[in-house]
Amino acid sequence: MAYRSRSPARESPRQPAPWSVPPQQPTPAADPYAAHYHYDDRGAYGYPAYPPPGGADPYYDPYRQYPPPGYGYYPPPHYPPYGYPPPPPGPGFPGYPPPHYPPPHYPPPHAPQEPRPSQKPREGGRKRPLEDPEIRLSLEEVLPRLVHYAQEQEGSRFLQWKLESCSKEEQSRIFEKAAPAARKLSKDAFGNFVIQKLLDSCSREQAASLVAQVKSGIIDLSMDKYGCRVVQKFLETLRDEDWDDLVSQFFDKVIDCIEDANGNHVIQKVVENMPSSGHISFVIQAVAKRAEDMALHQYGCRIIQRLLENAELESIAGILDPIVEATDKLSKDKHANYVIQCILERGRLQDKIRIVKLITEKVLEFAKNKVSSNVVERCFEITTVGPDASKLVENRTALMSAVLGSSGDTRAPFAQLMTDKFGNYTAQRIIEYSRGEDWQELRRRVEAVQDDLKKSATGKHILTALNKRKKANV
Repeated sequence: MAYRSRSPARESPRQPAPWSVPPQQPTPAADPYAAHYHYDDRGAYGYPAYPPPGGADPYYDPYRQYPPPGYGYYPPPHYPPYGYPPPPPGPGFPGYPPPHYPPPHYPPPHAPQEPRPSQKPREGGRKRPLEDPEIRLSLEEVLPRLVHYAQEQEGSRFLQWKLESCSKEEQSRIFEKAAPAARKLSKDAFGNFVIQKLLDSCSREQAASLVAQVKSGIIDLSMDKYGCRVVQKFLETLRDEDWDDLVSQFFDKVIDCIEDANGNHVIQKVVENMPSSGHISFVIQAVAKRAEDMALHQYGCRIIQRLLENAELESIAGILDPIVEATDKLSKDKHANYVIQCILERGRLQDKIRIVKLITEKVLEFAKNKVSSNVVERCFEITTVGPDASKLVENRTALMSAVLGSSGDTRAPFAQLMTDKFGNYTAQRIIEYSRGEDWQELRRRVEAVQDDLKKSATGKHILTALNKRKKANV
């Protein structure tokens, strides 16, 4: 069936919007300026002939609302200052615009200004966050109502900026007003920043005074969205007796804080800033009573990792023993697997040996699991390049043998991992950490099936890892 093309005669012409039709041009006799500028959109009585387009236009001028011929936008960008060029000198042009013309509606030109010192970037290109944020406040104005101003954005920023460069006398005056309301300000969206900045500049006596103000409600602050930031700042800045005095408030509430979305950050900061392991024995004891549950918890697993990073390993033996015993279960958990990996990286040598042995026994099962495959990869890493690799040679040999299987087995664990959606990532790490005879055997097996590997996405990843390993030549 043939289709006829639409006849141009049958097309209805598109009607332009009323304001897009230029009005009649006045004659030079009617307006000598129009003769010079070749354009004027005024009506017979000096007003716009058509209503302006819809929408707010900061450059709209009812006396020049249509672009002159040849310009897509008026005034042209090269016309300074946002207007028309001056008329040429000569008879007939005594001045422009005429006296009866109202002033044009264009905004004044923006003269370039030198940036204030506070706006200039520091070395490295970064700007100070609180340098004179154009706040029109003074300390004498703020002090009588400091608590009120501290809870407003502008007042909070002013006080933070002031505390960075004020004298000791001014700092003391601010402290006297802010300290009695420390708990209230700590839970405020803007006030908490003032208390944090105050802690950076306060003396030992002032810090002790702030601790006395907040310690009775420290648990409530620790579980607050903004208050937990102030408590963490306390733990970073306090020392000795003041630190112990504040931390003692957590003795009976450790687990409650750990399981809270905000409180767990406070307990992490307690562990990170402890003077010695003895100062956080209450945290260790609380976690040890529920070690496996804490490893499975989305926040509890973070606390155990911080303990592994900061505490003496023998002091947390009561936490490590039950976790290592449950490696089979915890390795497959989306939270606890990070604890197992952290033990492999930072734990005791006997813990690493036990975990690697258990993974070796079920290496294919663990390597095909989305979560525990990460643990398998970490086993190959720590037995090859970890700090205790020289003491784990036998364990590495057993692990590699379990993965490779027999030479002619087409269903060997490594052959299955190369085409598995999760196991192929483990296979790539096995290639990366292979050495000596293991590397030669892996290379031979991959090259034997490379034609098949090229046909699948997972197989291409294996070939990429093989080529990368060839270039490394370790």
